[in-house]
Amino acid sequence: MNPFHFRYLPTISLFVAGLCLGINLQAADNPASSAVTVLPEIVVAPSVQTETSLGTSTYGLDHSQIETIAQGSNSPFSQVMVRAPGVAQDSNGEVHFRQEDPYYQFYLNGILLPRGSSNIAGFSEDIDTRIVDTTSFKVGALPAQYPWGNYGIVSIQTKSGANLQGGEASFYGGSHDTIHPGLSYGGSTGSTDYYFSASYLHDDLGIENPTPDSRALHDTTDQYKAFGYVSHKLSDTSRLSFIFVGSHADFQIPNNPGQSPNLEFSGAVADFPVVDSADLNETQTEQSHYAIVAYQQTTGDFSFQIAQVNHFGSLQFRPDENGDLYFNGVASRIYRDILTNGVQGDFTWQAADAHTVRGGLLFDTEGARDHDDVAVFAADNVDPDTGETIADAPPFTIVDNHSKRGYDGTLYLQDEWKAAPRLTLNFGGRFDAVSAYVHENQVSPRVSAVLKASDATTLHAGYARYFIPPPLENVSPTSVGKFDNTTNAAEVDTDDPVKSERSNYFDAGITHDFSPGFQIGLDGYYKKATDQLDDGVFGAANITSPFNFARGTIYGVEFAASYLKGGFSAYGNFAASEARARDIVSSEFEFGADELAYIATHDVYRDQSQFYTATAGAAYGWRHATVHADVIYGDGMRHGFANTEKMPSYYPVNLGIEYRLKLERLGAATFRLDVTNLFDQSYELDDGTGIGVGAPRFGARRGFFGGVSCDF
Repeated sequence: MNPFHFRYLPTISLFVAGLCLGINLQAADNPASSAVTVLPEIVVAPSVQTETSLGTSTYGLDHSQIETIAQGSNSPFSQVMVRAPGVAQDSNGEVHFRQEDPYYQFYLNGILLPRGSSNIAGFSEDIDTRIVDTTSFKVGALPAQYPWGNYGIVSIQTKSGANLQGGEASFYGGSHDTIHPGLSYGGSTGSTDYYFSASYLHDDLGIENPTPDSRALHDTTDQYKAFGYVSHKLSDTSRLSFIFVGSHADFQIPNNPGQSPNLEFSGAVADFPVVDSADLNETQTEQSHYAIVAYQQTTGDFSFQIAQVNHFGSLQFRPDENGDLYFNGVASRIYRDILTNGVQGDFTWQAADAHTVRGGLLFDTEGARDHDDVAVFAADNVDPDTGETIADAPPFTIVDNHSKRGYDGTLYLQDEWKAAPRLTLNFGGRFDAVSAYVHENQVSPRVSAVLKASDATTLHAGYARYFIPPPLENVSPTSVGKFDNTTNAAEVDTDDPVKSERSNYFDAGITHDFSPGFQIGLDGYYKKATDQLDDGVFGAANITSPFNFARGTIYGVEFAASYLKGGFSAYGNFAASEARARDIVSSEFEFGADELAYIATHDVYRDQSQFYTATAGAAYGWRHATVHADVIYGDGMRHGFANTEKMPSYYPVNLGIEYRLKLERLGAATFRLDVTNLFDQSYELDDGTGIGVGAPRFGARRGFFGGVSCDF
């Protein structure tokens, strides 16, 4: 950690606390602006329940529960998702629901965000955890209203001005040169409710370290996030809302010292510099911005919402040209962006006491661009046996640009039927169509049943047919032939287009309340897919590209438990699953011939597959203090040739304490200390081998963090 920031961290925290007190003292002098602050009860145990209308298990947390995980609302939102059953962490901030790729879908205040929102961002995350009031995670055989339930549904309800009636200022920092201030404010005036938030993050561990050292080389990040929400009540039955989400992030790509070049330059290329892998200077800049307007109205038994959603995302990778050429024989300068404009409408009609009908439509258009400037050497100047250059030939640049406009359309209709006092059936279907690099569509039936076997026990079962188009912004149809006879030539020339995944999904489970504070849930699932989607990092740039397996199978079981009594709360999740696939049938040029041949005849593990995953946590609150601890366990992801080997398991333990100081009518201040990876475990998430796996990635070593937040 930078000694300057460590030395002054306590001073800055005390200054923020003093500022909080000063602001609140001013509020006390003005009775019209003062209000009693009621602090929420801190409870760590997330709820596990079966939603009657869904027929599947739902896992939820509120803001107070989020504060009891490591680093609380200062943590990346992906670390909140990891606490759900069957969710495993990966490198680059990715998480996997039930061993699927990170194509999970976000709903923000009931509005579906565009498909590309979680994919083009690279290393950064769009959602700032501090804006979350409640969140829930759904996965399995979901009803027709949810498009991609097998990849995971993340529903977020943000904080609102009506609940806040004031603001919060915070400062947090510590190890890895971390500085993380934030400011939010919300309130209501007449019929208008508003909430705004902004934060800044600087640290020296922006991306996972490629070495086991506690300090990474060339790994600084600066990230800016902003959120705005304004909702105006037009009448007692109608509302108009505006939402803005913005993020900008700069990353240095970390260096791995002591690497040997793939091309051995013997001096035949005149004046070409020798480069040390510790001195490379690769960087990446990412942006993501949303603008949403939504209208809601209720008339008798009929209610509807219509929303117009706009999203712009971009990613720019800048290579160290000489260094990348020296080590890889290729240096790619990459710029990608996507602009999505769409409209979505959903309605609910209480057709009868026993029938709730839901339906809706979605249409959006996406414009994606990919601009690549690729510096290479001529392959004729490289000895195929030694890899040494044999002629005085400088590198040259090949421009490889692509753009594509895609269209998505969806219709769905479903009926929630209370067939008996304790039995609910949900049946329906959806029609999805996509037109981009391929033109495909599918009718997808969905059916589920929920049985309230007793006041304490609920059973559910369901079937869903899924249709998942590939993310347009990540499909990069490289002109393979352009790179023939260069150091970027593909071993395999085949480049079949990436297709939509189609699957049959079965899910069944049970939840049981042993007592008002003790709850368990058990869920099992099975998925059979054709054109199974996957993605990987190919080449030096840390940018993912999708491809298809001809078929894939995923099955597993999840267990979740939560306990609450008095000031003590705890939770535990355990999952066992297996994900295999066979035969790569698109973007074949990204792979070696031997790997393609093996995968064509073997069911291989997918790279993110971990047979066992688990999370557990506990918290105890006494008076104004709460002590909390949690642990994340991963069995180890796959690696090696065709994912035939497994990484070691890992289990970092985190510990924290939070103290809430009530100031009566003057507001409140919260102080917190966190220790992440308490026992300083050195563990590797990826080793740079495996199907579509990029550079090695190690988990963060032990870190000490602290901060203060205050209400005003």
